[in-house]
Amino acid sequence: MLSDTNLRYLFAIYSISQTKTVVSSMEVARTLDVTKPSVVRVLESLMRRGLVVKERYGKIYLTDRGAFTVHYYRKILDRILENFPELPFPVDRAQREAAAFAMAAALPDEDFRQKYADVFEQTVCEAD
Repeated sequence: MLSDTNLRYLFAIYSISQTKTVVSSMEVARTLDVTKPSVVRVLESLMRRGLVVKERYGKIYLTDRGAFTVHYYRKILDRILENFPELPFPVDRAQREAAAFAMAAALPDEDFRQKYADVFEQTVCEAD
């Protein structure tokens, strides 16, 4: 299961890659307003899961599995944000997004695991 922090980092990497040719740790740190050591720590976790690759000179990119994860969770986040309840106090966009990431990460992930396995097991079988 991915944490909301893992999801935020994946989405940041994806977002940066849509506008820049190189995604670096410093760019991720700036985007998320976190320290570079924090980026290094989370990237190590994402690399162990096969979701991102960090090349020798710092270029970071999503693997096919990382891109699949972003696209899968984008639909869930959009749905959560579309149906976000009205609250008796002000909640800005950043707070709504943080709550949506936390909720998406807390949901059961059986559907994600099944779809992930369907896509990536098929890819492995096709390579044989």
